Amino acid sequence: MRRTTRGVTVPVAARLAAEPWSVPSGPWTARVWRLHPARAERRAREIVRELLERAGTAAGAVDDLELVAAELAANGVQHAEPPLELRVLFAGSSRRPIWCEIADADPFLGRVPELLRPPPVLDADDLDALIDGLGEDGRGLSMVHELTAGRCAAYPTTTCSRPGLGKAIGFSLL
Repeated sequence: MRRTTRGVTVPVAARLAAEPWSVPSGPWTARVWRLHPARAERRAREIVRELLERAGTAAGAVDDLELVAAELAANGVQHAEPPLELRVLFAGSSRRPIWCEIADADPFLGRVPELLRPPPVLDADDLDALIDGLGEDGRGLSMVHELTAGRCAAYPTTTCSRPGLGKAIGFSLL
């Protein structure tokens, strides 16, 4: 797919790598950044920090949400299929960032929705359940749930730079 930018036709994928792609739609605007696997975590942190600081978000919340974006980007690099995109939804006349997601081209959600829910209350007498709960798999998504106060979700989507079904893991920036 090609798009004209300032009179020059460039492939969308090349344009996404260089600058965010904006999609205005009434009171909403979405911006999309393509994340390179070698720099995905760092770039996700930079983008989220810059947007939230510009919006006047409290420093502690910026730190937490920046960490969430980095964790989801790292998970995307490790477990998903490229391309990897960071997408932010802006709302209102001030275009405040309200939702962020990391999208990829792998449609398999697996246990992700389950891991984004509150952890079950375990019986202290059930040692096997306690040990299973300490496993390494999914700890990052449990952290995402905690840092976003449960305002996170996983859902099917498509990426802007590749046809076909994929998935996104998103979280509230409010």
